[in-house]
Amino acid sequence: MTEKIKEKLFTPINAESLAVFRIFFGLIMLWEVTRYFNHGWIERYWVYPVFHFKYEWFHWVEPLSATGLSFLFYLLGLLSVFIIAGFLYRISASLLFLIFTYTFLLEQARYLNHFYLIMLISFLMVFLPAHKTWSIDALLMPQIREKWIPRWTTLLLQFQIGIVYFFGGIAKLNRDWLTGSPMDLWLPRRSEFPIIGNYFSIPEVTWFISYSGLLLDLLAFPLLMIRKTRPWIASALVLFHLLNDRFFSIGIFPWFMIAALTIYLPSLWPEQIYSYLREKSQNQLLLKVAVGVSGALITSWFHERISPIPFLIGFLITVILMWDFQKNPTEDSINQKTLRLPKKAGFVLTGLAIFCIMQIAIPLRHFAIPGNPSWTEEGHRFAWHMKLRSKSCDAIFFTDNPATMQREQIESALYLPNWQRNKMVKRPQLIVQFAGFLSGMNNEQSIYADIYCSLNGAPPRQLIDPNTDLTKVAFYDWKQNAWIYR
Repeated sequence: MTEKIKEKLFTPINAESLAVFRIFFGLIMLWEVTRYFNHGWIERYWVYPVFHFKYEWFHWVEPLSATGLSFLFYLLGLLSVFIIAGFLYRISASLLFLIFTYTFLLEQARYLNHFYLIMLISFLMVFLPAHKTWSIDALLMPQIREKWIPRWTTLLLQFQIGIVYFFGGIAKLNRDWLTGSPMDLWLPRRSEFPIIGNYFSIPEVTWFISYSGLLLDLLAFPLLMIRKTRPWIASALVLFHLLNDRFFSIGIFPWFMIAALTIYLPSLWPEQIYSYLREKSQNQLLLKVAVGVSGALITSWFHERISPIPFLIGFLITVILMWDFQKNPTEDSINQKTLRLPKKAGFVLTGLAIFCIMQIAIPLRHFAIPGNPSWTEEGHRFAWHMKLRSKSCDAIFFTDNPATMQREQIESALYLPNWQRNKMVKRPQLIVQFAGFLSGMNNEQSIYADIYCSLNGAPPRQLIDPNTDLTKVAFYDWKQNAWIYR
């Protein structure tokens, strides 16, 4: 069995597909960096706040000065360009992973699944031979140039992207989603959406969209791996991500996921598409380009503005889908090189097994904890629970006045900007940290909180025990916390 797995994982495939993925990844990271400068997010998220919420085991991570953080983001932009070009690739990929992870760890109130995904992908890119072709490194150092790379390199990316969909679907298998919430709260607010917006308040439409999203997430990974169903599910996923971008404005995530669909194509797809286009007459080629431009304009409409990266991705994915529907090639059709197992094949296999087991076990951990993770937050992070809930909370913090022996309210809103406070009041792990901060600002006194939350339109109820001294408890992500109400 082990030998068959090794043979499968180390079967040579063409290096072009991975090289294109590298270029897409670099372009999207460069776009993300420019967004931070254009929107002033460096100052907003890391310079102006007086308090930062930390991740477990990383309380020692502190933000640099405004100048230092700006320098890091300029460096991130430069590293993104180097990754696009395949220049000093291993060093560039390693530094990009370390710097991005550092910014991720600076503020837990900014946790988003797509930040976590980018961190994982940037980690994998350090080890993938994505610079063996179509790179400056391959031009400057011919000895590293390779046309063939082992199959595990693309299988690993297919797995990582696939589990985002799959566990996103698993997370939707809950009572609220199956009864149409929170879509029944979100969709009526988008009644201005052209043509179909007037129907968003109809319960059947809400149910249809909820179950469509559920089925897409659950079926995406297996159907992308099957040649016959690949172009159909890819087309559905492109529309899915475009709608998400229009409805929720969730940054680079939809565009990265659209670009990442190319990793499910046969590894020689760039060369095959080039040959496919060369076969066409001039008029046919112009028609294909016109259709591609139309696709780019449509994607820009969903994005509500014309931006270079979404326009480019829209053009390319349109052309790619046309080709895949017409040719629908398989990896087996490629003339592959003779299999040659490297000396460290066992070491690579062990590393892949550990990584994959972790990526399966971590999203499943909340099933071992009583309660709804969307309410308690236990096991919610790093589990691909995406756009799954509408949670609103009101919080009042108190301290004990030693002179009067009574509780007195603290003006907690003075210490946090709205974006931090809105996240904090919903998440017990952040509530505990903020209570520690408030205690320090009030002579190390005990801190209590009266917090009422509504989940997916349900009547508000208390989130945590109001009689618990929050300076005396900790939040554990992997087990039940007694001070959080179920």
